[in-house]
Amino acid sequence: MALLFRTAAEMLNHLREWHPNLAVATWRISSPYNDSYQCIAWAACRADRHMWPHESYWWFPGCPQIPIPEQAPVQYFVQGFATLGYEPCDSDAFEFGYQKLAIYANELGVTHMARQHFLGRGWLSKLGDCEDIVHQELDDVAGEMSVMAGQYGKVFQVLRRSWWTAVKKGCIFRSILHNIEHWLYRISHPSWNRARRNG
Repeated sequence: MALLFRTAAEMLNHLREWHPNLAVATWRISSPYNDSYQCIAWAACRADRHMWPHESYWWFPGCPQIPIPEQAPVQYFVQGFATLGYEPCDSDAFEFGYQKLAIYANELGVTHMARQHFLGRGWLSKLGDCEDIVHQELDDVAGEMSVMAGQYGKVFQVLRRSWWTAVKKGCIFRSILHNIEHWLYRISHPSWNRARRNG
């Protein structure tokens, strides 16, 4: 595991290179650079593993896996996250009593997942091995569909589950623990608080 406390300028330059929509969005960084987990794990409230439907990674027991890791259909993630109580829904709008996930994909398959804040205060994204951010709109980290662009493509599916299910699955408690850890990181590195659109 590598934790890297980058300056606000370093973070902004790197993230805007791969996520150009962030240049005109409202967002903030909420964790240090950490390569021990990625966006799929963070969507599942885990910060201790990499998750992907391929034998090289951890995946939900009993769920199908793919032979080529770069080509991951959306349905594999719908099936996997169903084991955590999620089901497809038609709207990404905040609904009291529900937590939502968004699945992004490009022309090859799934690229990213974002988790809605429990109280609807934006979306939580782990940007690859980089920092976690809180962004207001799903389009803030969307991008081109072409694989050559190296971006996340578009949102293809939204999932939701009840808060009660999140409690039963332990997600809410892991989220609170991670939020406390990230809060402590931010306190000790105040430059993060300036890492916003105009940072």
